[in-house]
Amino acid sequence: MSVTGRVAAFALELNSRDLPERVRSIAGAAILDTLACGIGGRDERVARALREEVVAEGARPAAAIWGSRERSSPARAALVNGASAHALDFDDVNWALQGHPSVPLLPAVLAAAEVSGASGEATLLAFVAGFEVEARLGEALGLGHYERGWHPTATLGAIGATVAAGRLFGLGAGALRRAIGIACSRAAGSRMNFGTDTKPLHAGFAAETGVVAARLALRGLTAREDGLEAEMGLADLYHGVRPLELPPLGRPFALEDPGLELKPYPCCRFTHRIIDAVLALRERNPGAELVALECEVDPFAQKILIYPEPRTGLEAKFSLPYCAAIGWLDGWPELRSFSDANLSRPELRSLLGRVSVCDSKDVRECVTAVFENGARDSETVHHARGTPEIPLSDAERFRKVRGLIEPALGAGRSQALIAAVEGLDGLPELSEFVALLAPSEID
Repeated sequence: MSVTGRVAAFALELNSRDLPERVRSIAGAAILDTLACGIGGRDERVARALREEVVAEGARPAAAIWGSRERSSPARAALVNGASAHALDFDDVNWALQGHPSVPLLPAVLAAAEVSGASGEATLLAFVAGFEVEARLGEALGLGHYERGWHPTATLGAIGATVAAGRLFGLGAGALRRAIGIACSRAAGSRMNFGTDTKPLHAGFAAETGVVAARLALRGLTAREDGLEAEMGLADLYHGVRPLELPPLGRPFALEDPGLELKPYPCCRFTHRIIDAVLALRERNPGAELVALECEVDPFAQKILIYPEPRTGLEAKFSLPYCAAIGWLDGWPELRSFSDANLSRPELRSLLGRVSVCDSKDVRECVTAVFENGARDSETVHHARGTPEIPLSDAERFRKVRGLIEPALGAGRSQALIAAVEGLDGLPELSEFVALLAPSEID
């Protein structure tokens, strides 16, 4: 069977008996975290602009735009929700994908599930199928795809969103292969736009592609049915990989191995080990007069953290000196740490110039604090907080979720949404669930 055929067959044949309880639990955590990021990101510039544009288009109000009372067509709702969920750069990570798996996927899944009348169990299965496909495609293409400048969240997220939406829309195997072919011609996203509004737009475009490709295939549009592995297909064009060797699907699930990383800090994941090290040094040396921070960093990280002197809050999320400095000055980085106004603080500007960065010689990352009295203290980090090796506690995870959701929905509605996600697989349909994504009509 062709690679595209294997992907389509896996996505359509996955059933409830195939899902271990641990996979269900991790998928639920991913869904809740992504919804929280989407609702929390609703007022970011990219989210506001898209919502205003989509509402102005006047599309049929069939699917929810998270965190608002607005609705739009399934494709346009997926576009807005995907961008909103990635706007804070606070969403989950999977290292097989080398990117953010849930933000291109869940918006397409929920839009398709809402308009197709799917059950909660069908929604969960579609999400797991899409997650598995995009992660294992990322593993097959390897780091070279990323190094060429592609953003896997966008490129491979479009494929995951397509297979998930296609399953929910009831596509057969042939139609789903064609949908994947259509998506291959829309899959795009350049890393040059990291640190701008267009990075979160990538996730929105991928989610929209999933819905559009599936719907057009359902209407009979033709496309190559071997789009993933064909000459000039996705793998060939985006990494020069032929033949495409796809790892086994669902044995184990990528949600378990390499697993899901939930971010504790709203900035690029490649800053997180350094932040962890700085926080440990700060706690160990209260009140000490700092002279400098010396950071030993994964060499690959320096290709992503491209703003040594950030000019905006978005650029600061991709600035290792900034993230190290803010960790030392303020402690645990929060959303407000990355406001444009925060960059003008004199003490922050001063410390930025005293953060040095060099390549680490192995997989660890290390920060050395140099103090005014001549003392030096070092902290080495192998795994960042939030990784499967050091997962967020339930208390930390729910604190993050509530902090993102409650300003929009209020405490009671937020708790109801948390409970609804935990019981998603038992819902006969999603209307009441989706209603919880909007603020109450009683303010």
